[in-house]
Amino acid sequence: MRAVHKLRPVVELEPSRGRDVKGNVFRVGPGRAAEFRDESGRAFEVAIPGHIKRRWLASAVAVAPVPALAIYSEAMDAEVLWCVFPLPEHEALDEHVKLDAKTIELAASESIQNRTGRSTITVNAAGEIHIRGRNIHSRASNLQRIRGGGVRIN
Repeated sequence: MRAVHKLRPVVELEPSRGRDVKGNVFRVGPGRAAEFRDESGRAFEVAIPGHIKRRWLASAVAVAPVPALAIYSEAMDAEVLWCVFPLPEHEALDEHVKLDAKTIELAASESIQNRTGRSTITVNAAGEIHIRGRNIHSRASNLQRIRGGGVRIN
C-alpha cells in the first residue's frame, strides 16, 4: 500500500520582496488602504501611495475593478499599490470634476476661462470679466444694481 502524502500548498499571501504582482483593486478602504486581488484570486491589503488619488480610485472601483501592480516595500515593510491601468469604463471619471468645499480658489497669472459649448466666462489679470452666451440671465430677490464708470445697455 502506498503512503499518502498531503501536499502543502505553496501559496504566498503577499507579494514577494522585490517582485511586482499583477491584479486588480476591488475595494478602497478607510485611510490610505485598498484591497487588492492578484491574478490567482488571493486578496490582501495594499497601501495607496500619494501619486494615486484615493478619491479617483474609490470612484473607479465603484464602476469596475481597476487593473494594477502591487509591490513589497522594504522601507514600509508593507505591500504598496505601485500603479493602476484604468479601463475604458473609467475614462468617464476623468471627464467630470466634482468639488465639495466651502471655498474654492483658482489662481492664474493671465486668465481663467470657463467654457461650456458656446458660452464662456473669462476673468483676466487686468480685472476684466467677460461673459458670453446666447442668453444671460441675472436675477435678484431684492434690488439689483449695475454700477460702473459708464454703463451701456444695447
